[in-house]
This record gives sequence, structure tokens and C-alpha cells, in this order.
Amino acid sequence: MDADEVKEKYKGKINRFKERLAMKDKELNILLEITNAINYNESTLDILEKFENFVKDELKIEKLVLFAKYKRWRCILDYNVPDREIDRFDVERDLLKHTDITSVNSLENEVFKNFDMVVPVYHGDKPLAYLIVGDIVEDEVGVSSIIKHLNFMKLLVNIIVSAIENQRLQREALRQEQEKQKLIAKQNEMLENQVAERTKDLVAEMEESERLLHNILPVSVANELKAKGHIKAQSFKSATMLFTDFKGFTEQSAKITPEELVNELNDIFKGFDQVMGDYGVEKIKTIGDAYMAVCGLPTENKDHALLAIKAAQAMLDFLEKRGEKAKIKWEMRVGIHSGGLVAGVVGTKKFTYDVWGDTVNTAARMESGGEPGRINISSVTHDLVKSHFDCEHRGKFHAKGKGEIDMYFVGKQVKEVEIQNAISVNKTPISEIKDFIVKKLKKELPEGLHYHGLHHTLDMYESAVSIAGSENVKGEDFELIQIAALFHDSGFTRTYENHEEAGCEIAKEALPGFGYDEGQIKTVCTMIMTTKVPQTASTQLEKIICDADLDYLGTDRFKPIGTTLYKELTGRGIDMDEKKWNELQVKFLENHKYYTKTCKELRDPIKKKHLKELKELIATY
Repeated sequence: MDADEVKEKYKGKINRFKERLAMKDKELNILLEITNAINYNESTLDILEKFENFVKDELKIEKLVLFAKYKRWRCILDYNVPDREIDRFDVERDLLKHTDITSVNSLENEVFKNFDMVVPVYHGDKPLAYLIVGDIVEDEVGVSSIIKHLNFMKLLVNIIVSAIENQRLQREALRQEQEKQKLIAKQNEMLENQVAERTKDLVAEMEESERLLHNILPVSVANELKAKGHIKAQSFKSATMLFTDFKGFTEQSAKITPEELVNELNDIFKGFDQVMGDYGVEKIKTIGDAYMAVCGLPTENKDHALLAIKAAQAMLDFLEKRGEKAKIKWEMRVGIHSGGLVAGVVGTKKFTYDVWGDTVNTAARMESGGEPGRINISSVTHDLVKSHFDCEHRGKFHAKGKGEIDMYFVGKQVKEVEIQNAISVNKTPISEIKDFIVKKLKKELPEGLHYHGLHHTLDMYESAVSIAGSENVKGEDFELIQIAALFHDSGFTRTYENHEEAGCEIAKEALPGFGYDEGQIKTVCTMIMTTKVPQTASTQLEKIICDADLDYLGTDRFKPIGTTLYKELTGRGIDMDEKKWNELQVKFLENHKYYTKTCKELRDPIKKKHLKELKELIATY
């Protein structure tokens, strides 16, 4: 071999080496390109497009089908192959038997007649994909390098299919997580709705229980029963009993149906109950057509005899006015006696507030010895009221164990007096003002006031009356406390922010029509403004109204009522989770204080218990 031949031989080797280097460079580039595409989460279509371009342009493969296995075998890439040819392939029948690169154009299988090679791609011992290629341009590529190219294609397919499967698994995991989160969110929403509904029902049940309890027991007695779980019987040195009874009740009852009779009594006793509320008299019970009430307990009142007589007069006036339109014109006797009494709650399942003593029996004798349309009082009661009423002496009656007792018919009032805890002259009864507020709030309060609704005003009113009684508030002050409690949240009918100021405006507009003067209205408004958080009370009335407004903080209703406030605030767009809400409650309880002796004794211990429980709960988050 001469020098030229040797030179030409080495030149050919160098050229082939350069070609191989160039191909390796291209293979490295496409490998990096596909790897980067995978790392940057490019779409499956983009990754397959890069692979297709490389196979076409660099490896000169004119026909290709790529089957991959995910949940099932499917074709993920093809070019220059008609759909009908692809559809003829059955992977399990035609391809699974091939475990290595196989030349198929000589096989007696119709599906391979237009293809040259099958390239199986395995992951471990499991088939991952099958690459079927055809029309390889051997002249351009070189037969010896075809197998090497196919091995490289096998590597690329392995990387691509594995990446696609990982992407699918990630998408599936993400989808499952999203479904899981949706399900959790839906379950949370359902639970929140159930909790909200249950809380609403619980609050309603508790309010109904309280309402029923207050219908059965005096307010202060009911509050003591809730706070302590029991009631201690009390002895009162001086109180006044009132008995009423209808004349000819049996005869009149025979003229109407039982239903009509019950309706008559209900209507009359409802009117009597309202009178009792107006004059601070406590209804004890009804027995048939008899109505029994007492004044001067459970909250002592020096004007108990005067109040009982004024209440009796109002009862007779009510009955006379009702008789103008009613089917039956009832006539009623009233008997009143004053003296010592013992009062307490009897029963464990069905509570009853009752009174005992000779005073009860003597009052009943006063009623039976009276006349229709008249108020018959004993000499003891007469001694307490004789300077205020012109009374008619009507003889004596014999009382067992007491001898002869004088009786008097109450006549014209000869002296006006400011009566403790009763309505003042020329003023509308509290019951009518309460009806006014209840109707206004029912009609005008906006939706979404889960905490500051009508129920809160009624709760606060009951608390204010109870605390005021316990704090021995009397006369006009007692009356103004009730007015402030009724009007304190009326401003919500106009605005949420600064509702206290709006409530004062409503009070200034409405109260003159109920007989209140400028000074009294100013006192009411001052009390309303002290309920604005943070509360700043200085006078006794302000302290009572503030304690009544937040009375629930020291009761067993703290949690359900607090939940209604949370619902109200979040409903107004305030972003708070449970942890943030409980932290806010802790801060509020730590800064809050009760002012009155009553609430310090009854409410503070329970409030401290709530604070401790909240802190323990927050520590678990």
C-alpha cells in the first residue's frame, strides 16, 4: 500500500471518527434538551415533539409508532403511519413476546409488513414501552450504526416514558389531593353548618328554658337557681298577699263550652300578669278562677301594701274595661293582707315558687269576705296605707288563732306617693315600652345579627332587672335601668358601627312620648353609652347596665353565645379562624371586669373558669 492509499485510509478513519463524535454530540444535546424539558415540567407533547424531530432529522427514520403502558397500553406518538395500521396492533398479542431489539420485516405477521424493527423498553423486568420503526435510510446512516442508534432511542424512550408516567402520577396525586381538600372543605362546611345550627338550636333551647323558668320563678330566684343549682327558703318580716276570685264562677262556667272557659281565663290572667309586672307584684299561682300574688318578695320593698292595692285597682279597671266588649261580664272580689311570710322553691323536676304562713290564709279570708268590685283589706294592711286612701271600716271577722280582725274597703286615694319600683305618674307602663321595643327590633333589625338580635336585648333586660334588684336599686332609678336595657341595642336598626349613639337618638325620639323628661332621657343615654367597648362605668346605674350587657361571660351560656358572636363577626367579613377567635376571647376576658357586688360574687368565678379553659385549648393548637 503506497503512501497515497495509506493517507486516504487514515483520512477515512478520521472522517468516520468525526462523524461519530458529531453524532455523540447530537445525542448528548438531545439528551440534555429532553432532560431539561422534563425538569422544567414542559408538556408531554413538547417532549415527544423534540424526540420525533431528533429521530426524523438525525437518525433518518421515516416511520415510527410508540406504544407506552400507563393504566393500559396506548399509542403516544406516531408519524407517517396511517391510523388503520396503528389500529391493527394488539400489544399483548404482537409485541409482548419481544424482549430485545428485533428485526420484524421478515416475520410472518401482517401488522409488521411495513416496519423494520421493534425496540422494547423495559423498566426492570416489566415492559414500559414498545418502539416500532420503519423505512430506515441505511445508505445515510450506515447499517452498523443502526443498532447503536436504536439503543440510544431505547434510552431516550425510557427517560421520556418514565417522565410522562411520573407527570401522570403527580397529576393524579394532585387531583386526588385536590379532591381530598374539596371533600374536607365540604365536610368542614357541613360540620360548621351543623355546629351553627346546633348552636342556634341550643341557644334557642336555653333561651326558651330561661323564658319558661322566668315564667315560673321570679327573676332573681331563677338567676340564683341557675348560678347555685338550688334555692334557699327565705323568711320575710313584712309582705302583702293578694287574692282574687270571680263571683258566680260555677254558674257562668256552665253557660259556655270548656274551650271558651279556658280562653276566657287565659285572656283575663294574661292581663293580670301584665298588671303584676307594671307594679312589681309577683304572681304566685292560679287555682281554678282564683289568682294569688304577693308584693315585697323576693326583693323587699317598703311600699308593698301600696303597690298591691294599686295593682288590685288596675286589675278591677282591666276587668271592667274588658267587660264592655266581652261575652261575659265577670265580677271579682279582691282580698289583701300584710304580714310575715316564708317563700321558697318546691319540687325537683317541676319547680314552683310558693309562699307559706298565716298571712296567706288571712288574705284568702279577706277575699272570701269581700264584695264584687271592691278591695277588702285587713287592719294590718290598713295601718300601712291609711294615710294614702280613704278606707271604709266594715266590721270584724274571726281569724283562727288571732281573734277578731278589722276589715276595710279601699276607697278614694287621698295622697299621691312615689312608689318604689312601680310606674311613675303620667308615664307609660314598662310593659308597653317593652312591647314597643320588641316590635321595633323584630321589624327593623337587619339579618346576620346572630349575637346582637332581639334575644340579646331580652336577655340583657332580664339580667338588668335581676342585678338591680340584688343591688337594692329602687324607685325611678330602677325604672330607668329597665329603659336603658331595652333601648341599648336599638341603634342596630340604623347602623352597625356606633350603634350606641344611634340607640341614644332613638331613645330621645321615642321616650318623650312615653312620659319621660329631658333629664331622665339623658340618664338613659349615658347608661347606653357606657356599654360601648371598652366599658367605662362610674355610677351605680352605669355599673349595673354594663354588667347586665356582658352577664353571659360568667354563665354556662358563654360558649354557645360566644359562637353566635363569632358567626356574626365572620359573617361581616372579619377573617378569623378558631385559634384567632379564641385568642381574641382570652384577651377580652382578661381585660373585662364586673362592677357590681352581685356579679363579682356570682359571675367572676365562672368567668375565670372559662378563661382557664380557653388558654388550655389554645395551648393545644
